Amino acid sequence: MKSKMNAVLFYRYGPPEVLQFKEVEMPVPKANEILLKIKAAAVTMGDCEMRRPEITSFTWFMARLYFGLRKPRIKTLGSYFAGEIESIGSDVKSFKIGDQLFGISPTFGAHAEYICLSDKYALTKMPTNMSYEEAAPVGLGLDSLHFLKKAKIKNGEQVLINGAGGGIGTYAVQLAKYYGATVTAVDSKNKLEMLRTIGADEVIDFQEGDFTKKGLTYDIVFDVVGSLSHSRSLRLLNKTGRYISAIPLLSRLFPNLWVSLTSNKKMMTGLTNPHIEDLDFLKDLIEADQLKTIIDRSYELAEVIDAHRYVEQTLKKGNVVISLK
Repeated sequence: MKSKMNAVLFYRYGPPEVLQFKEVEMPVPKANEILLKIKAAAVTMGDCEMRRPEITSFTWFMARLYFGLRKPRIKTLGSYFAGEIESIGSDVKSFKIGDQLFGISPTFGAHAEYICLSDKYALTKMPTNMSYEEAAPVGLGLDSLHFLKKAKIKNGEQVLINGAGGGIGTYAVQLAKYYGATVTAVDSKNKLEMLRTIGADEVIDFQEGDFTKKGLTYDIVFDVVGSLSHSRSLRLLNKTGRYISAIPLLSRLFPNLWVSLTSNKKMMTGLTNPHIEDLDFLKDLIEADQLKTIIDRSYELAEVIDAHRYVEQTLKKGNVVISLK
């Protein structure tokens, strides 16, 4: 008889209620895979967007082509996790049974008690000073690192981070401070004190008028949530400023290119490609107490519907996680 496990599945797109907590067969690792017992996993806005029927941008349309246009081909969400290796395939040499790992699954599947993963994915051993819950969302920091490096962040620069209070944003604030920048963090009022505690030099409540009209300019504007229009973004840049968005929008392609070609300003976007060496870099920062995870709420696996509802309210400070201990 095959072993069973609990997992959260969905068979159609829609509201959080389409998610189902079910018992399914436990996966069996292939020769190049590990079987990981999930101890904690993050619930992100990306999970919610993949679950919903809306297509918010060209990038998400492409993701839905992969994920399934009419109904989901991938039945279990969850990309960011931490756990312990239960068994390994015959070809796996980089890990052993009992290793505690954290990382990213490019094929989702982490909202379950077990997951099979290629040993070539962005996985590495957990930081020695983090719990499973704290380690699970750290893969989001790879997005923060990618975009800040793409913007060529330098010591002493002025950096504005729009949407700083979520998962990617809280890591971005800390990484920008690590690189020696002065950081202005923009988000809703309920997140501002938390942003100060992780190093933001200035905070702005985006609901208190249009902050782009205050006449302040920056070396880098990192638009985590992609909510700044082209004109508002441009107002925030100094003469050699760089704007970078974590949300690729096809409508911004040519305006961004025009600015980059006709001025000393740069406007960029793109997609991330997670690398193990970057995950190891974040791990080193964590172990040196220079990077930490902010957790707003923790849920059990069977409570994932409530977790999705909360994430969609956009009130979360940092991260929402599922604990499977």
